[in-house]
This record gives sequence, C-alpha cells and structure tokens, in this order.
Amino acid sequence: MSRLHPVHTQKIARQKITRIVAILALFLGILAFFASPSQARADALNDDLAEHWQSQDRAAFSGKRVFTSARRFEIALNLGVIPTDDFYTYFPVALDVHYRFTEMWGLMLRGTLLMLHADSTLSDFMDAHQSSVASQYLAEEQRGDIGLMATFHPVYGKWTVGTSDLGRFDWGIFAGIGAVFSKSPDKSGLRREFSVYPEGIFGMDAHIFFLDWLALRLEASMRFYKATTRWIVPGELSLGVSFFLPEL
Repeated sequence: MSRLHPVHTQKIARQKITRIVAILALFLGILAFFASPSQARADALNDDLAEHWQSQDRAAFSGKRVFTSARRFEIALNLGVIPTDDFYTYFPVALDVHYRFTEMWGLMLRGTLLMLHADSTLSDFMDAHQSSVASQYLAEEQRGDIGLMATFHPVYGKWTVGTSDLGRFDWGIFAGIGAVFSKSPDKSGLRREFSVYPEGIFGMDAHIFFLDWLALRLEASMRFYKATTRWIVPGELSLGVSFFLPEL
C-alpha cells in the first residue's frame, strides 16, 4: 500500500476543517435567523410581564376621591325591617345626622321610630289561645330609640361592568351606645309600663354614590339591651338615601 505524501495529508486536513467551519457557520446563521423573531417575541413578552407586575405593585387607589365626604354632614333617611323579634315584625324609620371628620372617621347621631309593626304568627297564636287578660303573656313592644355612634369607613372604590365605570362606593362599620324606649311588662307580667333601657349598637353600612351630594345607603345592624326579664337583640336590615351637605 502506498503512503500519502505529507503535503497531501495536510491539504486533506485543511479541507476537512474548512468544511466543518462552513457547516458550523451555516448552522449558526440558521439559528440567528430563527432566533431573531423569537427573541423579539420574548422581549415583548418580558415587557408585558414587567408592566403587569409593576401595575400589581401599585396602590389600588391614588389621588383625590371622585366623591369626597370629609368635613361634610350627611343627612340620611332609612327604612328598614326587624324580622328577629318573636312577637312583632318592626318596620323602623330612622333619621341620621352624620359628620365625617376625615374620609374614614366620623360621628353619627340617629333617631328611630319603631311604632310601625305587624304581629307575628306567634303573637296571633297567643292572642287566640289566651282566655283572660290576667293570664295573657304581654310581649315587649319597642317604640323607638336614639343612639350616638363612631363610624369608620376604610374601604373606597369603584364598581364596573366590563369597561364601563358605573359608580363609586364606600364601606364601613359603626358602633356606639343609645337608649331604647319600650312598653315593657312589669315584674308581675299583668301590665305593661313605659320604660327606657340603655343599649349597645353595632353594624356595617355601604354608600353607593350617584352624585357628589347623593348616595344610596345599605345597612345591616344589631342592637342589644337588657329588658325587665331578659336580653333582647334586634337585628335590622335597612335601605336609605343620603344627602351630603357642602364641605365646611
């Protein structure tokens, strides 16, 4: 077998290296061609993700409120129902005078009439099956109450459907003390007398603002007081209209 001359051997080696380099260059060119749009898409995706996460880090609300209530009086008329009493279903009518020191904190004075009520099924049953006044069970009958409450409204936002901005709202809680006026059975249980009891008040409410001076008011609340013989805890749901006076 004949041997290749060293010059031919080097030439063949250089040709192999040249082919390998050409193949690598072609491969890298193909990668660069396909990587360019992919990199562009990746960069666009990264930009979108960065914008999304930056928006997630922003405060839910900033700037001045569209409907402000700070340093303003709110006058509210509320109509409600108290379905928790055993003997009567009350339909309270309440008038509130509420002053907001800030957007969150305020003080509210409330007066409520409770004379409008309907007998419950139990009350009708008791009336039908008691034969004499002496043996008749006399129920507690609330007539009205007055209360003073501190208010705290930490939540404010807007509600939308799709992309339509429909309105603003706030939500808060309140608590305080008051006095309830009632016709209560005396200790003998044979007659009722007019009585006044101290009470505690706790509840939550929400305003749905339509205008700077007009809002719909929703409330759920409870009161509790000790009558002659037992504790009474009326629970109330109400719907009202609030009018906001100009800022002081």
